[in-house]
Amino acid sequence: MLSTRWPVANAAERNDRGLTVAKTKSAEAGPAYPLRAVDRVCDILDILANSSEGVSLTEVADGAALPKSSTFRYLTALEARHYVARDPATGLFRLGLAFRPQNTRAVERLTEFARPALEKLRDHLGETTNLGVLDGAFVIHTVVAESPHMMRLAARVGDRGYVHCTALGKAVCATLPEERVRSILAAAGMPRFTDSTIVETEPYLTELERVRAEGYGLDDAENQAAGRCVGVAIEGLGFPAGISISAPADRFPAERTDEIVSQLRKVARALSRQMRA
Repeated sequence: MLSTRWPVANAAERNDRGLTVAKTKSAEAGPAYPLRAVDRVCDILDILANSSEGVSLTEVADGAALPKSSTFRYLTALEARHYVARDPATGLFRLGLAFRPQNTRAVERLTEFARPALEKLRDHLGETTNLGVLDGAFVIHTVVAESPHMMRLAARVGDRGYVHCTALGKAVCATLPEERVRSILAAAGMPRFTDSTIVETEPYLTELERVRAEGYGLDDAENQAAGRCVGVAIEGLGFPAGISISAPADRFPAERTDEIVSQLRKVARALSRQMRA
């Protein structure tokens, strides 16, 4: 399975796991009329926003300088309003659906249209198909139609991917102004996941020139060794989004790229027409 790694962005202070923790307010000039409860909520949300793979209750409490019992009450209240989500398997906390991208209704419509189209493409090709939307500095998966093969590459709906090492990230970033791309890379960082990962800004911008020229983003064992993924942007939406196909490299040889890109473009054009109708 594809392991989607979560980013650490806008770091101010980090604990021994590399998680950004909130600075205490005592040494800093605060607002004229501070509201302690609001400050604490903001501290908690900052910690979750800057986590790499979700944060434990203990880490949130330590980072926000709060007792565990108080931290749990804040997190539970935020979870009820969908500002926080808790992974049922690990118990880790992360930002919830209330922090979805702007144009939420448009994203929901695109998701509704894309799901059957990507499932049909998955059935035709036998490999995992994905819809991703740019969410701040990361691509969030809103549709994942998993391959029926036992060995497959598949993120989970809601997982976030780095833009510098994913086909979806490259496809959507190629549609953005260079200044915005630089800001995204600065916020998210460019960690190395394999020997093929691009980890510097200028080579990445050069790669985006190729994406614009050829019309597709390519992850060639850059996010996960022995994996290959190709993605194209969906144009005319008013927000950055794209679709992709991912598979083990031995089932997705480079010579199939043109064939798969052609099918992705066909689906992307159909989705664009549906969204504009």
